[in-house]
Amino acid sequence: MQFSVQFQYLLSQILVVPVMVTLLFLLFWSLLELGGFARESQDRRRKTGNWKRFVDGIQGLKQDEVPQAASRFFNSSDYPGFVAIFAVRGKTLFSNPVHLGKLVSELEIEATHGQSRMNLGVRLGPALGLIGTLIPMGPALLGLSAGNIQAISGNLAVAFSSTILGLFASAICYFIAIGRRHWYARDVSDIEYVCHLLYMDKDIEKEFHHEKQSV
Repeated sequence: MQFSVQFQYLLSQILVVPVMVTLLFLLFWSLLELGGFARESQDRRRKTGNWKRFVDGIQGLKQDEVPQAASRFFNSSDYPGFVAIFAVRGKTLFSNPVHLGKLVSELEIEATHGQSRMNLGVRLGPALGLIGTLIPMGPALLGLSAGNIQAISGNLAVAFSSTILGLFASAICYFIAIGRRHWYARDVSDIEYVCHLLYMDKDIEKEFHHEKQSV
């Protein structure tokens, strides 16, 4: 029994290094993602005006004006977020609504993947922070029993620092996840709306939606 306790204690102390390294990496990664989030936010604000003007301009188009509007849309990338990606990738597909429906589905998958990455950070931060908090408590309790004040203070400092870093990284990831969830949902909605306006023919529109639902 004593051997099992000592083995578990030794194993927990071995884990302190990889846990702290992973926690620091998570914090650094979350800060990089925050910088990318700020750049994306600035880029979206700059291009939102162009996008709104384009959408306003294609409302109420006549059937013979649709090809010109579609060509104008797919030959420009001055749009926000996934709308720009859709325009670039769909440049060679704009005459085929079925392929465009597949492209919309692929962009939705990419948006979900980006969200999953942030959600991982939201959950991993508190978990690593808790592990980093509990591991130093063992040496701190041993130092308390031995009257070693220096060991107690040093381990408690590590424990509380781990909690703070884990929660801080998690808060950053959560903030980014909320913002991107709204952006990506808006992008997909805008893409579907433009496809609806550009392909007013009922047969084409029906084929487009059928392909999207079957993917």
